[in-house]
Amino acid sequence: MRSRSPRESPLDLLLHTALDAVIVMSADGKIAEWNDYAGTMFGWRRDEALGRNMAELIIPERLRAAHAEGLRHFLDTGEEGYLRQRIELPALHRSGREFPVEVRISPIELDGGTGFVGCLRDLSARRALQQELHEAERQFRILVEAITDYAIYMLDPEGRVTTWNSGAQRIKGYRADEIIGQHFSRFYTEEEQSAGAPAQMLREAAEEGKVVAEGWRIRKDGSRFAASTVLEAIHDQEGALIGFAKITRDITAQRESQELLKRAGEQLLQAGKMEAIGQLTGGVAHDFNNLLTIIIGNLAIAEREVEGLPEGPANRLRRSLASAERGAQRAAMLTQRLLAFSRRQLLDPRPLDLNKLIAAEADFLQRTLGEAIEVEAVGGGGLWRVEVDANEFESALLNLAINARDAMPDGGKLTLETGNTFLDQNYCRANPEVLPGQYVMISVTDNGTGMTKEVMDRAFEPFFSTKSVDAGTGLGLSQVYGFIKQSGGHIKIYSESGEGTTVKIYLPRYTGKVTADEGEALESGDVEGRTGETILIVEDDADVRTFLVEALRELNYRTLSAADAPAALRIIDQKNARIDLLLSDVVLPGMNGRELMAEARKQRPDLKVLFMTGYSRNAIVHQGRLDPGIEMIQKPMSQRELAGRIRDLLDAAPRGKTPPRRRRR
Repeated sequence: MRSRSPRESPLDLLLHTALDAVIVMSADGKIAEWNDYAGTMFGWRRDEALGRNMAELIIPERLRAAHAEGLRHFLDTGEEGYLRQRIELPALHRSGREFPVEVRISPIELDGGTGFVGCLRDLSARRALQQELHEAERQFRILVEAITDYAIYMLDPEGRVTTWNSGAQRIKGYRADEIIGQHFSRFYTEEEQSAGAPAQMLREAAEEGKVVAEGWRIRKDGSRFAASTVLEAIHDQEGALIGFAKITRDITAQRESQELLKRAGEQLLQAGKMEAIGQLTGGVAHDFNNLLTIIIGNLAIAEREVEGLPEGPANRLRRSLASAERGAQRAAMLTQRLLAFSRRQLLDPRPLDLNKLIAAEADFLQRTLGEAIEVEAVGGGGLWRVEVDANEFESALLNLAINARDAMPDGGKLTLETGNTFLDQNYCRANPEVLPGQYVMISVTDNGTGMTKEVMDRAFEPFFSTKSVDAGTGLGLSQVYGFIKQSGGHIKIYSESGEGTTVKIYLPRYTGKVTADEGEALESGDVEGRTGETILIVEDDADVRTFLVEALRELNYRTLSAADAPAALRIIDQKNARIDLLLSDVVLPGMNGRELMAEARKQRPDLKVLFMTGYSRNAIVHQGRLDPGIEMIQKPMSQRELAGRIRDLLDAAPRGKTPPRRRRR
């Protein structure tokens, strides 16, 4: 740095303290002045620069000719050209390194004539910053473009799209050249556009800074999707609004999962409710069966006692007894329906070809429903077999057909259709009471009045009915529901008000061997006891026990009775007591029927056992009260039915050597 004279003028001080390089050059290109910052910028001291050709000192060689031509043109013509303008050029450092400068050259008058003054500013730091910003912007663009799960784009203050990433193209379907410049309101539904929702969102974002919303949006192809959106206002350094940043995420799958979870929860709640109702109903039906057993049994005994009365009183009494028996039988039928709903009825499942069954059932239903209803059966090809109680299944179809008929008061069409199907994990997640696997589907479809969702939700509940009080018990669909569930199947209603109804039944595919029925059905024949045959009756209900004793004694059996298992075991322990059959209730106080049988057979290994129950075989076995293969009779039973089952057991081969089972008809 040169030394300063105390008499330097303010202009000299300004020149040499300036933060830009200031160079004065004569018309022939010689340096006449060189300030301190010029030395810092270019690496030449003032004493080294003065008198040197400026172009050779600081201008790269490739630009020197153009520089000289520009100065010469001004001196010859007076046209300034690039003079007095700010231009950016590369400059040359003493080390030979080039760096960018901003320069402005102006002509001035010197003592020796025309000269030029140049102000130069080093742009290296600015260029480096610009490069960093450019690289950061490039990296950000790459990042935004790489995000495909989110639509990220910019809007101008009026809501027109200014940028567009690949995620936006994937979610909304538009290419950048198709959508940039278009208003973002086209992503909204017509209803929201009419309501002014897009403009409202822009106003809220401008006022509050940020808006978060969820709703339906429209893709290029017109399809709808659920979207979660964020709109954030962008302001410049002075606070003026310059646009908006918008982020959109497709949450359709999430919404569907939430809806699926909600439906599954509702299904579980409904299944739990139906299970609770079934348990309550089954318990009531079980106790009611005991009462009916007493009533029906004693009515049968009373009918025989009437024979000894005079004809007039006997006829009146017979009519009364017949009326009482009809009422008891109706009550028994109602009880059976309740047991069917609670999945405790006694079933006889066998391998079955449903195509053959619905073909025959269609003819029966056509005659039953009348000419106003057209019945059609459509059997699926290669249909798998199922294992189901054929009689109960026919009753279930009849119940569904009657409901369909009532929904078509002016006539219509009823279609029975079968087919093989596979219920996958997705279906079972939505219907958690069914397991994935192979099923045979049977659908019953009508084109009647249909059901509302509220009616469908309660359709299987016992005693629920939309019909008048005298038009039904409300047990038809609940009986079907219980039977299908007890058979290991699944049932589903599809309906809309005014659009008809389809009830789909799914029964598990039967994979066992199908064998022909062995033996022909036999007549009941003689059911009375033979000399000395003795039956031990174990029943905790005193009235039922009394009926059983009286009924079996009338059939020439000797009877022994006990109110519980310990009392029965004391009788069995008597070595000289003849016991041909143990007739026991399954549910006993303390030791149950299964435990009684196990203890009894320790003393009498070949003892034959017949259990009485108000529940179905499947329900008893499932609860662990009995093993499969145990002989059972379901309450309430008539005297003849009970005697027939006892006779079959007593005539059968010893336990463990059972001959082919006979079927009664």
